[in-house]
Amino acid sequence: MKNIIISKAPARICLFGDHQDYLGLPVIACAIDKYMTVEGEVNSDGVLKFNLIELNQKVCIDINDDLSFIKKGDHLRAVIKTLRTFGCEINLGMNIKVMSDIYINAGISSSSALTVSLVSFFIKVFGIKRQINKELIAEIAYHSEVIEQGGSGGKMDQYSIAIGNTTFLETGSKFSYKEIDSGINSFIIANSGVSKNTDGVLNLLKNKALDAISKIQKINSKFNIVQCKKDEIKNYSKFLDYESLIYFSAAVENHDITLKALKEMENSNTNIKVLGELMNLHHSILKNKLKITVPRIDRMIDAANLAGAYGSKIIGSGGGGSIVVICDFKNEQNMIKSIRQAGAIDISNVKISKGVI
Repeated sequence: MKNIIISKAPARICLFGDHQDYLGLPVIACAIDKYMTVEGEVNSDGVLKFNLIELNQKVCIDINDDLSFIKKGDHLRAVIKTLRTFGCEINLGMNIKVMSDIYINAGISSSSALTVSLVSFFIKVFGIKRQINKELIAEIAYHSEVIEQGGSGGKMDQYSIAIGNTTFLETGSKFSYKEIDSGINSFIIANSGVSKNTDGVLNLLKNKALDAISKIQKINSKFNIVQCKKDEIKNYSKFLDYESLIYFSAAVENHDITLKALKEMENSNTNIKVLGELMNLHHSILKNKLKITVPRIDRMIDAANLAGAYGSKIIGSGGGGSIVVICDFKNEQNMIKSIRQAGAIDISNVKISKGVI
């Protein structure tokens, strides 16, 4: 066993398909080169001593603690408990340092990056009774964050972070993913500084969309949202009240946009301007139908577009958080200046990451 063990997991951005994975609809996401880093060494105390640098917190967990009940949001204990069920026995104490340059609570999955990096770290140290690969790390992280803690999201965050690169994820009952070359290797991301309420927003919108789908299925038991086309929305409008129709149409339209984006990305000559236009359409639905933006996000998006962005959108569950911008490399500095003047507190040029290390 090495003296110092290190694991790193990247942040992620959803390019297309926000608020789709919990409906079983596909998403396109990518990992970016902002990282959660876990570094540790064995101690003789039988205690896992976590030093969370950015949060200025220290947490101690005895390796023999009863973890039958875990509070939601306690990612450290959730990971340990989940790893036990997957056959990873954490039987030694460790001094563990957790460091990050990922924006916290800002829509780029800092919590999932923490979970993935911890899963990878403990597997490196203690091993596991399974074949080790990125898919296993992603699945354990998903169980820890969503199944164990009752999270409201889907599998996008854990898989896109662990697998890396740009991925098209089919999130339905037959989950699958494939890596794609999007033709875009760098982005600008900007943090609004407005904290978001992930579970609150996700639960609200998830329930609204599922309720609309349920109303249609009561009329047509064979209805499947995955197979519904944009031009079929009008066929179902008479079965839905105004609010339900808004959420239903948003889901179908965003699905259509995601599939068009995939087709463009798989084109050997990807047209970045076309992708930008699709991103703008996606953001328009997130803003005007799902209403997940806030005034500062709106100002940042407007500033990016006025500065010549090909495309821009809010990232994550909404109610705050960050934006992603596609623009010409030559225009980056002007773009960054414009977005900062609109209220962004942090701005970064990021590149695609290869996933958990």
